[in-house]
Amino acid sequence: MKINRILFPIDFSEHSRALNQKVAALANFFGAKLTLMHVFEIPGGWYGTIEVPIINTEYFTAFADAVRQRLTEYTIDVPESRVERVLAEGDAARQIAHHVKEHAIDLVVIGTHGHGVLRRLLLGSVVMKVLHDVPCPVWTYHQHGAGADDYGADAAKSPVSTIVCSLELTEEAVPLLRFTQDLAGVFGAEVHLVHVIPGMNATSYEYFDAAFEADLKDAAEQTIAKLQREAATDFPSVVLSDGSIVQDVAEFAQEKHADLVVIGRGKAQLTFGSVRTHAYEIIRYAHCPLLSYSAGHEHQTAGTTPPGASRGEREVA
Repeated sequence: MKINRILFPIDFSEHSRALNQKVAALANFFGAKLTLMHVFEIPGGWYGTIEVPIINTEYFTAFADAVRQRLTEYTIDVPESRVERVLAEGDAARQIAHHVKEHAIDLVVIGTHGHGVLRRLLLGSVVMKVLHDVPCPVWTYHQHGAGADDYGADAAKSPVSTIVCSLELTEEAVPLLRFTQDLAGVFGAEVHLVHVIPGMNATSYEYFDAAFEADLKDAAEQTIAKLQREAATDFPSVVLSDGSIVQDVAEFAQEKHADLVVIGRGKAQLTFGSVRTHAYEIIRYAHCPLLSYSAGHEHQTAGTTPPGASRGEREVA
C-alpha cells in the first residue's frame, strides 16, 4: 500500500487548523506530497441581475487575490517541497472530487465540525458528498474525537496502533479485509473485526427465541471465517446482535481504544440496512477517526503524472 499524494481541503477556520498536526503526521509518516486545497463559492446574490450587477471584475479579482494570499500563507509542519496549494472556485464537494480523480490523489483527509443539527448540516453539505463521489479512501475527523488525537507530527511515530474494521458480509468484504491488512502492515497496527447483525434487537425479534439469535450469530461467524480465509487474513472478530449498528461500532471502537475505524462504502451507498447507510452517523459518534474505503478504487501508482489544473482550479505558486 502506497500513499503518495494526500489532499487536505481547508477553510481557514479554527476547526480546520486543529487538524494540521494530524494531517502533518500522516503526510510525514508516508513521506507523501500534501495538497492544501481551498474552494470558495461566490454566492449567487452577489451577481445581482444582468441589468444591475452587484460586483464587478475588479472586486472579484481583489477577493480572489485575498483568498489566494491566505492560502499561500497557510502553514503546516510538512517540508515545503512536498506541499502544494490549490485554489478553486465553485461547489466544494464537486471540486474536491474532480481534483481527486484528475490528480491521482491516494487519500483525502477532511474534518467535520459543529454540533447537533448544525453538525449534520455541515456534514451533509460537503463530507457526505465527498464520501459519495470520491473513489479513493477518505480519512474523516470530527472535533469531539479522541483516540489518535494525541499523536504529533513526528514522521517516525505511527499515528495508528489499533484498528477496528466494521465488516459487512457482502462482496466488498474480501477487498476490505485485504485493504485493512495492508493498512495495518504499514502502521504496524493490530486489527479487530466487528460485524453487527442489522436490526437484531428486542423490538424486531421479540417473537423469536434465543436459539434463533444464536443461529444467526453462528452463521455470521462462519461466514466471516470463510471470508478471512479467502482474503488470507486472521483477525480476531466479534459478532454483535443486541444493539444498533452505529452505537455498537462506536462503542466497540472505544472499548478497544481504537485509533481508527475502517468501513467500506460499497457500490450501492444507500442500500438499506448496511453499515455504509450509517457511515455518516458513525463519523459523528465514534471517538476516533474513520477511514472509508471503496472496493472500486484502483490505487494510483507512484509514477502517475497528474494532469494540469482543471477549469475553476488554480495552483498557488
